Amino acid sequence: MKVSYKKRILIRKRRFYRRLFALLLFITIIGITIFIRCSANYKFTVCIDPGHGGYDPGATNSIYRADEKDIVLDVSLRLAKILRKEDIKVIYTRKKDKVSWENQRESLSERSKISNKSNADIFISIHANNFVKDTNVKGTEVWCRFKNTEDEILAKEISNELSSIGYTKDRGLKYEEDKELYVLKNTQATSVLVELGYMSNPEDLKFLMSKEGKNKCAEAIAQAIINYYKTIKIEE
Repeated sequence: MKVSYKKRILIRKRRFYRRLFALLLFITIIGITIFIRCSANYKFTVCIDPGHGGYDPGATNSIYRADEKDIVLDVSLRLAKILRKEDIKVIYTRKKDKVSWENQRESLSERSKISNKSNADIFISIHANNFVKDTNVKGTEVWCRFKNTEDEILAKEISNELSSIGYTKDRGLKYEEDKELYVLKNTQATSVLVELGYMSNPEDLKFLMSKEGKNKCAEAIAQAIINYYKTIKIEE
């Protein structure tokens, strides 16, 4: 029995559309699978806040021609690179020596907003200290909001890891009850502010200006974040 020309064309069209539909369905499933895998790979989100930037140099040392904003940005970028290798999502408040805000008040507000909008699990603000009245003063400090909180757990981990490098004095943990810090008070995530050392102290500054020093600080903070994550997961 012969099939008419029109019927053959119709059969071919049906076969073509079935194959096209199957192909599109396959591509869609693969795309969804890749998206789910990529999304699931992120353990959590960290918002890194390199202090100051742009018009605001932060602490400066004219003898060594060093600005806080440059040192903390460099450390922050190195930190982000390490965290990404650990499947941790990274958000920045700034990635360059450029900011969109025009004054310090707006700067603090915008940094908190960036973290809050991203639903970050951790907010870490990175700074360097300064005390020109006594250049012998040196050391790291880690600030958090309150005692007996996840903030304090993270702060302790960072303090311990930085201390293990051995480049300076460990000045311990500091709390908001001693000095109110806007970015900690107004950020919803587990939040800490890290002071890597003193720009006014020659030993601290030389270390922080060196490639080795920046790498070690970034590695220490990254390890502390991983330690914190493991601790929180165990408690859950």
